[in-house]
Amino acid sequence: MASDPLSDVLELVQARCIVSGRLLAGGAWGRRCSNLDAIKFCAAIEGGCWCYMDGMVAPVRFDAGDVLVTNGTRSLILASDPALIATAVNTPLVADQDGIYRLGAGSDLAMLAGFVHIDDRRQSLLLDGLPPMLHVHGSMPDAAIIAWLLKQLVREMEPAERPGRTVILAELSQLLFVNTLRAYLAHAPEDDTGWLKGLGDKRLACVLSRMHAEPGRAWSLEDLAQVAGMSRTSFAVRFREVMGMPPLTYLTNWRMHVAERQLLAGATVAEVADAIGYTSESAFSHAFKRSMGIAPGRYRKTVEGPHEARRELHEEDSVVDSF
Repeated sequence: MASDPLSDVLELVQARCIVSGRLLAGGAWGRRCSNLDAIKFCAAIEGGCWCYMDGMVAPVRFDAGDVLVTNGTRSLILASDPALIATAVNTPLVADQDGIYRLGAGSDLAMLAGFVHIDDRRQSLLLDGLPPMLHVHGSMPDAAIIAWLLKQLVREMEPAERPGRTVILAELSQLLFVNTLRAYLAHAPEDDTGWLKGLGDKRLACVLSRMHAEPGRAWSLEDLAQVAGMSRTSFAVRFREVMGMPPLTYLTNWRMHVAERQLLAGATVAEVADAIGYTSESAFSHAFKRSMGIAPGRYRKTVEGPHEARRELHEEDSVVDSF
């Protein structure tokens, strides 16, 4: 039995991609995008510019068909010329009557921007999995579907609204995000940070799939290495290099996320403990409290209530500051 770890994670964090609007930029300009500790994306529709983020050796081109995804840990800077990056500012932008944001004069660059709304209880799971900036180039073989999705999004965002527009925009945005991640995994740079790139490693991907499918199994390091077709030592080293943590630490973390979801769904502590491989309630309770900072029996009552209000505020703020 196998599982799809990427789908597992996206469903667990309730990832929902939302297009905030369209931006046109021309002339000489530089823009430092807002940093909200949230996942954002930019997709170039026409033209291009330069993009930069602290830690990069030099600015790189951001051209039509490219998609950028940032994890909110560093500010993304877009500019018409590399020389304008150092002086880029973050002044508020206001949409015109057609809902389009503008920078400078003209339209040397046309792009869509938005954010990925995730359950704030679990946002660290996905944020930690992404590098500071994920760049998928429109020239990549896997990017053909992305180009088609961008074309459909632009069409749906035209002023003349058609029936079902809201639903179609939501579904196209979600498909854009997931296909961007898929294209990235096929060509993830070796030196990128974040555990997500492990899903693109064939040997590690099969291990992650099995751990996600059978969290209750008493996995040992030897078992996992056998699934990967590697020696115990080689597997442990490779997993830590790519994922940033030892295999059994990842397994424990995933079990706690599964436990959290099941507790909120109404399962008893005993049922959850059995489902994720603990032989006693006390052993599970100790592990859960160490990970979550609260006993499992109290967790459900603590997180219910104010969460929905927090989530609505998070989404509203992100719409305003996507650019």
